Amino acid sequence: MDYDYDVIVVGGGGAGMTAALVAHEAGASVMILEADGKLGGATWLSGGVIYAAGTSVQKKLGIEDTPQAMYDYIMTLNAWQTRPDIIRTFSERSAEAVEWMVSLGAEYEWVVKSGVDTVPRGHCTKGAGFTIGELLKNEVGAMGIETALNTRVERLLFENGRVCGVHADGVDLHAKAVVLTTGGLGNSPTMRAKYFPSAAQHGDIVYAVHDDAPFILGDGIKLGEQVGAEITGIDTGLVLPSAALVPNSVEAFLPPWMMLVNVDGHRFMPENAPYAVSGYLINEQPGARAYGIFDEKTLVEGSADKRFSDPYHTGEVSQTWDEDLIRKHVGTGRIKTADTLEEIADMCGINRLALRATAERYNADARNDVDTEWEKNAPRHFPIDEAPYFAVEVRASVIGQTSAGVDIDATTRVRDRNGATIPGLFAAGETVGCIQGKRYSGGGMGVGNALTFGRIAGEEVAKEVLANDPLPGLETA
Repeated sequence: MDYDYDVIVVGGGGAGMTAALVAHEAGASVMILEADGKLGGATWLSGGVIYAAGTSVQKKLGIEDTPQAMYDYIMTLNAWQTRPDIIRTFSERSAEAVEWMVSLGAEYEWVVKSGVDTVPRGHCTKGAGFTIGELLKNEVGAMGIETALNTRVERLLFENGRVCGVHADGVDLHAKAVVLTTGGLGNSPTMRAKYFPSAAQHGDIVYAVHDDAPFILGDGIKLGEQVGAEITGIDTGLVLPSAALVPNSVEAFLPPWMMLVNVDGHRFMPENAPYAVSGYLINEQPGARAYGIFDEKTLVEGSADKRFSDPYHTGEVSQTWDEDLIRKHVGTGRIKTADTLEEIADMCGINRLALRATAERYNADARNDVDTEWEKNAPRHFPIDEAPYFAVEVRASVIGQTSAGVDIDATTRVRDRNGATIPGLFAAGETVGCIQGKRYSGGGMGVGNALTFGRIAGEEVAKEVLANDPLPGLETA
């Protein structure tokens, strides 16, 4: 068989460009096929945080950390309901992704606690995901790697038990191996309903943070299924809390100045809990919803402080939790207002007696500038005791990441439904379904996954296609 390339990479986001660059550097001829009109994918649109342990950036900032500590944290958070081999690999090689980005020109001034871990591991790229995307895109261009934009792959070529290329735009392109890096499925309502129902349950208000990358439609799953790939990680991913007051706004952090309760009238988390856990907690409440309660004084004074919305130092400012916008939506009915908490409770279907008891405890703490029950760490604690009162419904309706995807081994080789690897097929990034686990470990897991496993995919695919031994399935080709 004549091959057009050693390697075809399907998807030109962070994982795809990384895999292509590493394979090219090893000596393989590479083609990137990207359905969109530009490279970058979800990585380009992200906050640019990389989750990693044991980096030179951490050391420079005096942060002591190890891959073993990262491994222990992720496995414990997921109650060991995730693959130890995958998490071990991620933990041990995550630092390489940061060092590589530094070598390409990325700058890191901040490393933050981006989940519920005790060690700062969220490496905040100066310039956010745009910087990562541009650095990778420029490197792809500088290396002369062939790229075809506006080219959506329709199916994989499979002969003699091996993936040997792709069919796209009516043309067969043959390669010794294919790497799937098509991203997640967050922009497809049909795929969300099938593979991420806990997010899809919120209906028309659901949207994904990568809405501006239109082809994040689950293509990797569809292509993998064509050749028998196992699909794993179903109904896992990251969901972010939202009041849905601004269409398609992405704000992962709820303001610390309100009181959040479920329909039973109880608080169930610190209101400014990390987005790595807050969306899950909201979805676990009755009706998968909660209500933010605040009063007039809190609205005026609390909403003026926007610091809560930008812990990753990206320069973004909250769009939703703004006094003028909230007052506007009082008029539309999206935000309820009344002169008593009991009236607010009745308007929202909240247990009025429980809400009153919750508010009494909350206010007693707030007057002492503490939160003894849920230990909310806020710049200032506001009692909710001055009419009028306000309530806004909050749901976990924003998709930060989808985690259903093809199964891989620790070398990024795609596995079939029997657990055997599929010759010639590799995958990395959000296309993969066995990396996150039941819980999102912290901000930067998505980009960290893309860069870390993109590098591994590039190494492994190059090693395979450049080997002198015949590739599996080619002995009879």
